[in-house]
Amino acid sequence: MSRRSTAVALLTAAVAGLAGTILLPSSADAAGQLALIEARPALWMGANVLLVVSFLCFAGALLGLTGLFRAQGSRLGVTGAVLAALGWALHIGPVAYVMAQYPLAHHTDRAGAAEIAGAMFAAPPFAVLIVPVLLTTVVGTLTLAVAFWRTRLAPRWAAVTLVVALAADFAAPDAVSGIMMFALMGVALAPLAARLFVLETTDGAPVAARA
Repeated sequence: MSRRSTAVALLTAAVAGLAGTILLPSSADAAGQLALIEARPALWMGANVLLVVSFLCFAGALLGLTGLFRAQGSRLGVTGAVLAALGWALHIGPVAYVMAQYPLAHHTDRAGAAEIAGAMFAAPPFAVLIVPVLLTTVVGTLTLAVAFWRTRLAPRWAAVTLVVALAADFAAPDAVSGIMMFALMGVALAPLAARLFVLETTDGAPVAARA
């Protein structure tokens, strides 16, 4: 990926993730969640599609950053970018699992469907999906933040904000955790995206002939 494409993917990932999280109808109660899906299926599907777009853009953009870290001689940065990219790509698995609720929301046996939906996230298959996602995303993001701090490819406050964004996803209330995470990630990655645009422009600019 070019630096411009990487910058666009970073910004698109944060914006699409934030929009998807805000729009996604959600309820802590399984029966309530199925009712929301049945009442607003297009919105629910559209929000999940936005999340998938976000995850794919994050994965692509992070892989695009590996060239920049190689140029800086930062093996830590390359490792963090690859791990974080893998983590974001793996996020698609849980989304696909969650989308299995769609047919349940339209099942005639509402009580039985709600019972199945409630048990889905306590079942072993969900753990098999979510554990690798958490490990690669957390380790990759923390490693990436350290690499940003050391290389100064992004301001040091951006590296700190990246860690805060990750913490918000776990520590903030469920109703706002995703919103806070994507918003903070957008803030953290914006200076890096701006720098990538500048580097692309500078590298592509014609060199003036010397007299």
